[in-house]
Amino acid sequence: MNIGMLVSDTISDFRQRTLKPVIEDERFNIKVAIVDKRPKKSFKEKLIKNIKRGRGGYMIVMAFQKLFSKKSNQKSISTKEFCKRHNIDIIETKEPYSKETIEAIRAYNLDVLILVGGYGIIKEPLINLTPNGVLSYHHGDMRKYRGMPPAFWELYNGEKEIGVTLQKLDIGLDCGIPVVEKHIPIKPDDTLESLTKRLYRVSEDMLYKALIKIDSGKKLETIEEFGRVYTLPNLREWLIFNLKMYFRKISNVGKK
Repeated sequence: MNIGMLVSDTISDFRQRTLKPVIEDERFNIKVAIVDKRPKKSFKEKLIKNIKRGRGGYMIVMAFQKLFSKKSNQKSISTKEFCKRHNIDIIETKEPYSKETIEAIRAYNLDVLILVGGYGIIKEPLINLTPNGVLSYHHGDMRKYRGMPPAFWELYNGEKEIGVTLQKLDIGLDCGIPVVEKHIPIKPDDTLESLTKRLYRVSEDMLYKALIKIDSGKKLETIEEFGRVYTLPNLREWLIFNLKMYFRKISNVGKK
């Protein structure tokens, strides 16, 4: 199976782990990385955009938390270095939907594209450029939770479990066809950080399993009804969430 990656300038540690079994399996050949070189929005631009949408306070709080939080152990690698190590061609583009870019990708005769980073919401003609479309992670159950942030709204709403999906994208946000799905219980002492880490950890093998399933020709079952689209919380919702997490923590004192 010939594979193309839709990717940004860097590949996170999590993404490297999802790609490792794919690279090691001789059935799969990652032929090209299509790097999204469009200018990224600055924090100021993102802040202005979210203020207009009523989420400016949340953005400011998150910026301060990031400033004073411990440095993450996550290690990214430049896409150029990753591709050099694994003999993968690179197409860099500021116009991923242009005729020239589409034709350059088409020349590789790919069977499937995988979304590794960048791009935002994937649109036509990329969605249906290859026979098996574009595969992408969604850390949520699309029947109930679409959008973002991962794990936040499940905890906010007091869910007992959380889903994660490897989907074949369709037009729209998180409304594709699930190829591989998993569900894990939400523990009474879970925090947003602990649940998110566990969710990502259990999902590492899902890209590889999805490629095997597609390569085998197994029929994919569609979802009849999709869930609500969630977005970044506003400041009020963020404060309510933290109160809920506080009382959750207090209620579990002495239960261990």
